[in-house]
Amino acid sequence: MNLIGQGSGEGTTLNLPLPGGSGDYSMRCAFDEVIAPSAQRFKPDIILVSAGYDAHALDPLAGLQFTTGTFYMLASSIKQLARELCSGRCVFFLEGGYNLQSLSSSVADTFRAFLDEPSLAAQFDDPAMLYEEPTRRIKEAIEKVRHLHSL
Repeated sequence: MNLIGQGSGEGTTLNLPLPGGSGDYSMRCAFDEVIAPSAQRFKPDIILVSAGYDAHALDPLAGLQFTTGTFYMLASSIKQLARELCSGRCVFFLEGGYNLQSLSSSVADTFRAFLDEPSLAAQFDDPAMLYEEPTRRIKEAIEKVRHLHSL
């Protein structure tokens, strides 16, 4: 979290490790309070997204609990940010995701968000599989990053 770049790039590296169990609420807070303000300050020419889907609750790797709906929300928010900051220029690179069911539904919903189509997350997501998010820990992490980057 403390690695923020060096030399002329100081302040341009931003790390916000999400606590285990983070999900939709945590990601929404991180996007609204850290990612969007940082991008608005940076004013990119294009937004490049390393689109890893291993944060999905069904994925065995990350220990997070994103849902298909989380990825739809993220894609919608990124699309809006790209429209606002760089004439809509945005590229997604598929990185990971190891549960084929959650990967396929989440990638499809990402496309739906960019095509202004409604989410189909309700067909895939099961709220019963989710547990309480570590809201105190995510708020502490967000505050630390906001302080480090003067957001």
